[in-house]
Amino acid sequence: MRRHFLRNWRGGLVKLLNHPQKDGLLQEIVRWLQLARRVYFAPLVDFLLPLLDAAEQESVFLKLRRSFHMMVAYALPWSLRSALLTREIMKEAMVILGIDTLREETDASDSDSVDEMEVDRQYSVSYRDWREESSDELRMQMMMEEDARVSEARQRLLTLFDGLQLVGMGGDKAQKVFASVMDAMMSEFIRAAYTGRWEARSLVVQHLRQWIENVFARLVVQVLAIINAPESGTREPDCLDVSPSDVEKWQDIGIARLGALRTGELFDVIVEWPASGGAIEDLRYFTTHPAARFHLAQSFIAVLNQRLLHPGASTVEILQVYISIIRAFSLLDPKGVLLDRIARPIRRYLRDRDDTVKVIVGGLLADPADADGQTSSPTDTLVELSAELAKAHQNSLRADSGELDWDDMNWVPDPIDAAQDYRKSKTSDVIGSLISLFESKEMFVKEMQNMLGERLLQKREDFVQEISVLELLKVRFGDNALQACEVMLRDISDSHRVDSIVRNDQGLIGGPGSGGRRALVPITPDGRRDMQSEDDDDEDMPELHAKILSHFFWPEIQGPEFKVPEEISSLQQRYAQGFGALKQSRKLTWLNGLGQVTVELDLEDRVFVDEVTTWQATVIHAFNSPSPSSSDPTSTTKTTDTLAQQLSMSPALVRSACLFWVSKRILIEPHRDTFRVLEVLPTEDTDPAPGEAGTSTNPAADNNNPSSADTAQAAADADAAAAAAAKESAEAAAMEKMNLYWQFIVGMLTNQGAMPLQRIVMMLKIAVPGGFPYSNEELREFLAGMVAKGKVEIGSGGSYKIV
Repeated sequence: MRRHFLRNWRGGLVKLLNHPQKDGLLQEIVRWLQLARRVYFAPLVDFLLPLLDAAEQESVFLKLRRSFHMMVAYALPWSLRSALLTREIMKEAMVILGIDTLREETDASDSDSVDEMEVDRQYSVSYRDWREESSDELRMQMMMEEDARVSEARQRLLTLFDGLQLVGMGGDKAQKVFASVMDAMMSEFIRAAYTGRWEARSLVVQHLRQWIENVFARLVVQVLAIINAPESGTREPDCLDVSPSDVEKWQDIGIARLGALRTGELFDVIVEWPASGGAIEDLRYFTTHPAARFHLAQSFIAVLNQRLLHPGASTVEILQVYISIIRAFSLLDPKGVLLDRIARPIRRYLRDRDDTVKVIVGGLLADPADADGQTSSPTDTLVELSAELAKAHQNSLRADSGELDWDDMNWVPDPIDAAQDYRKSKTSDVIGSLISLFESKEMFVKEMQNMLGERLLQKREDFVQEISVLELLKVRFGDNALQACEVMLRDISDSHRVDSIVRNDQGLIGGPGSGGRRALVPITPDGRRDMQSEDDDDEDMPELHAKILSHFFWPEIQGPEFKVPEEISSLQQRYAQGFGALKQSRKLTWLNGLGQVTVELDLEDRVFVDEVTTWQATVIHAFNSPSPSSSDPTSTTKTTDTLAQQLSMSPALVRSACLFWVSKRILIEPHRDTFRVLEVLPTEDTDPAPGEAGTSTNPAADNNNPSSADTAQAAADADAAAAAAAKESAEAAAMEKMNLYWQFIVGMLTNQGAMPLQRIVMMLKIAVPGGFPYSNEELREFLAGMVAKGKVEIGSGGSYKIV
């Protein structure tokens, strides 16, 4: 009868295992097994054991229990019941360990709506709630206590393990399943509790240690007390399944996994710096071993190559991240070994960027008042560098005895994972790291001269920021390296005095007089930059101011070439005579394409006053004179070709200037490349001029009634045309300079035959005094132009040879 029952029982268990509904299935199987155990042990307990003495009762009972456990193992394959056991343990452990509430907290924080069912928990394992408590006692109480929901889940899990141990499904195999689940639960808890928790000062490590000790280890102790129970059922009083050293190992494992989480978040942490300083504090507990430091460096470099070091990221963005990396890793590893390893690919990539030096210098010369808040939003200028430069100078004034400071009681040797060529300077900072991107300081100094020249030529009263930056950089580079920059600043300072003397000597101060009704004030180009022209009510003669620059020390400044109005030309001659009398050994060379002009346009219904460029003022001044081809002397309509011929200006630059005045509603474009002065602004009731409606090729001129949208479009067109003209001018200047090296190229190709591009560049760097200053792409474009002219041809293998 018992054999028949067991056979039916085994068939029922197999059906249960194959049941599609898995919830509660393991508990049902355990209930069936407990019933079968009672049936199986009933004859022994009721009839046989009373006949045996006490010594034999335990031996017989244990032998029968082992046979029952063997039948259970045979009836239930481990592969099937292990999956059910994993499922049940994981379901209850999620509640006991508090992971389910962490997931609810994350979902609630991600959603915009407030969950009405969410209430403040008196006992919680949430890091956010734990951190808000004011004392360590309350934090410990929050971690130790549990609510009814957790208590019920704990009781269900322990009851399940009691039943499993009773029917023979516990033991080592169940312990392995439990260990595997708890291992996964630790990782899941760390992910759910600490992802994105970067607040400084960080208490994450303390919270994790408390959770492992009071929640994680507590559950492990309770389960192991059931699984590891001896066959006799009585445990030794001093027998401990979990020792304090085990808890410490689990805490170390948890910190290592926290470090792995922070390593995966490190790029986002750097981007959010300094608001994410707490994550760097957490990583300090992780980077205590060389293997962990190597893993962090390698994984972070891989993320940088994927998310930052690519053409889609601007140089400003890359430098901003690099600056944050310097600051963050200075806290993470004060010795700088990690920073040295991680910065190498970034520095190598920045060296290959053409605008790296320009961005750095532009940031140094920026106004420090604009530095606040700029790190949190993308900008075109690294304004924080200007404030960082002054801060670095203050830090450098502190006493520093070098790397071997015999009085430094906190000195420690370099980490064992430091590279062979590692060298950490105690004075290194953000500015020093950026300046040292390039092996030679000449490139940095040259760019400083170029950008400083552009800023000094602006119309400003003082240049306090530029002087301050120059003084701070002299500490790093020395006086000789920045001598040209000092001369540039002295030129600007002396120009004010010289300009005042020359104007007084030549009588260039305006006198009494009056201007005509429609007189368009002519431009006044200056000596080098910063020109002004103001229509004085007392005299028609405009004011001319000039900045006199030393040609040898200033970088070569390119500007558009054109013919200035006759009034301005005469003023320039008088100014040059006065300067020659004052500085007899020097001569002025006027750069008409540079400067600013204040123009006042007196139209029929309005007066327009604005500050524009010299070439824009020249173009609008040309409309003050009638067109030579017009029979009407009062005509103010001109074409771009006529203006280009009259002003000796490129057509692209003329059109750019005309479109600028269209955007200001001074001109209209009734036909393509034909512009006319708009004397009276049209209104809604004004009818369009005959023959002009629908004939305009410029949207801003349709029906002589330009709207604000059309004006904005005209301004955008003007900017685009100005950029195209500037590019055309720059390309022409570059080609003119490249022609200087043409004779070298002709000589090489004539004497040595056909050469590929790389060899031509190499030979030019050797042959040209001072080196060849152009890139391979620029030389390739130049040679392509010579191929088009028929002077050079491309042979096999891409080699160039003389035709």
